[in-house]
Amino acid sequence: MFKTSFSPQRWVTLLLAAVLLISGWGLAPALAASDTPPVQLTADETITFTDAELNEGKRLFNRTCARCHVGGQTYPNPDVGLRTEDLENATPRRDTVMAMVDYLKNPTTYDGLESLVEYHPNTQLTSEYPRMRFLDEEDLKLISGYILVQAKTLPGWGGTKSETHSDLAGYL
Repeated sequence: MFKTSFSPQRWVTLLLAAVLLISGWGLAPALAASDTPPVQLTADETITFTDAELNEGKRLFNRTCARCHVGGQTYPNPDVGLRTEDLENATPRRDTVMAMVDYLKNPTTYDGLESLVEYHPNTQLTSEYPRMRFLDEEDLKLISGYILVQAKTLPGWGGTKSETHSDLAGYL
């Protein structure tokens, strides 16, 4: 009843449309990764982590840090968390990937006056905290990147315990 003939141009158009449709499925993850905000690598340089890098940073964070830093809070010192403001106001500042890597190697108190090498897990204290024994420089960068991206994108990340639960005050 209906006779449809396809010209070579129509075949090319259909083929091109099919290729774009199929390849579009592969573009979605790539486009989503571009939504990740850049963070400071150093004071003068930024870096944007891929989804795969952030997932690995999250895995490493959960394995080595989350015991004391659930949701970016600091369990031993609830007044100082891993939120951007706290990291910016530390001495030295810890709001860049490389500054955080330095902290994971050589932890100091928030004011920078005392070493915490004997108390805070770090790459030097491997006998006391063996989970950090196998972390290399790249692992430390991934953990740091994960923390800094969370601080930028996740509301409530690193808030103090009292801030996190302040909405419950009226019920207590």
